[in-house]
Amino acid sequence: MSKNRISRRDLLKGMGLTAAGAALAACSPQVVERTVRETVVVEVEGETQVQEVEKIVTVEVGSPEKTTVRWMTRVSDWGGQAGAAAVPELVRTYFYEENPDIIVVAEPAPPQWSDKLVTAMVAGDAPDVFEAWPDVFHNFVGRGLVLDLQPYVDADMTEETINDYIVAQWDALFINGIRAGLPLYVDLRLETYNKDLFDEYGVPYPPEDGDWTVDDYAATAAALTQDTNGDGEIDLWGTIIETGGWFYWMRMWGGDWVDPNDNTKCTLGSDESQEAFNFIYEQQWRRTPNVFAQPAQVENAWYYEAFVPEMVAMAEKGCYPARTVEEVGGAFRWDYAHVPRGPKGRKTLVDADGWSLWSGTQNGDAAWQLITFLSGPTFQEEVIARIAGAIPSRLSVVGSFIDIMRDSFEELQDVRLEVLQEILEEPGYGGNVLWFKNHLAAMEIIDPAMDLVFVTGEEEPSYFIEIAEQVNASQLEG
Repeated sequence: MSKNRISRRDLLKGMGLTAAGAALAACSPQVVERTVRETVVVEVEGETQVQEVEKIVTVEVGSPEKTTVRWMTRVSDWGGQAGAAAVPELVRTYFYEENPDIIVVAEPAPPQWSDKLVTAMVAGDAPDVFEAWPDVFHNFVGRGLVLDLQPYVDADMTEETINDYIVAQWDALFINGIRAGLPLYVDLRLETYNKDLFDEYGVPYPPEDGDWTVDDYAATAAALTQDTNGDGEIDLWGTIIETGGWFYWMRMWGGDWVDPNDNTKCTLGSDESQEAFNFIYEQQWRRTPNVFAQPAQVENAWYYEAFVPEMVAMAEKGCYPARTVEEVGGAFRWDYAHVPRGPKGRKTLVDADGWSLWSGTQNGDAAWQLITFLSGPTFQEEVIARIAGAIPSRLSVVGSFIDIMRDSFEELQDVRLEVLQEILEEPGYGGNVLWFKNHLAAMEIIDPAMDLVFVTGEEEPSYFIEIAEQVNASQLEG
């Protein structure tokens, strides 16, 4: 049983989420009626539930003594119901204490939020603060919709503060000459493995120090690929890796999909990238039996959907310990391990979700105060770590996150959470995607090709030589 289930219920009690659904004007003081959604906690047949209700409230906007900051939040996506209920209370408790002259209005992100946000920005009526990640940021930055935060950083942030951020995230949020955001939380890739299956088939666990190669990884996957019911058909595969992570597999061989010195040049056809692709393809399509699962073999499932039903013994995906505890539900023992080393070292993804400001905001100073709070140590520990169960973006809080997870979940006592800290602290280990000059045009070509090679196996990796030429041509257009 996870120890934090009761404490989460206690935390939810009395916390509500008020979200204004209409635009707020920064003009003369006025009191207006708004239809808002409020998150409430109720007991239903002895179970705690979080529900959304609508009601009419009066809101003071445009007060000359206070600045209203509109925040389009996706907190329910990364923080779940607990986050949606807790965040407004924590903003009131901590942010207002230091910023009594600012009113924060939280607006839950609607479906298809990125398209709707662009429309609102172009129309001149968008939230001041929003959340996104680099491929969304690239689209917005290319249209001039994101405010450059570098002047604020230069004026307000000390070197000590900047150094407390994870380098891969901090660097990835400097996009096309501007600082597009401040880090939100950490999404990184590592190996999650089923210890019970390793024990059942007598396979040694991955080394704790991460000293294993891609050949070791393939050999481990082969030993775990089994016909578990004796019907002559493989029904357990050693591992599954996702197409979104293959850029860092290319880096293990010294390749990539874009030239780091020329973002108009696609390098999918380079010798290094081809060697990486051929290694993966060998394990997935040429080898008999294949030891990297083909999507169709695991019902086109990814990560939890393949890992939890024990269709694969290892899965390469993000590090979300709290969610993994919930998904596995005590069905088997599991642990984390480093990704293997390739000929050019070990590489993995450290993604850069972040908070950003709309370039058309009239409340830039107040909005900057809000996102520095959201990206600061208090919010990172109290919300990102304790409520959302996600890895905080501040190095000073990462150690606390490990302690929080172990204090909250009995199942994590023997899980080697230190792997995530080692990934974040080792220079050159974690990194983000490199972006093409016209990234959208490039991905319209690359994504279908990835499916043909690695999802259906209809094409060989050499297909990417032709694809690279098409991508190069796309970068010269427009």
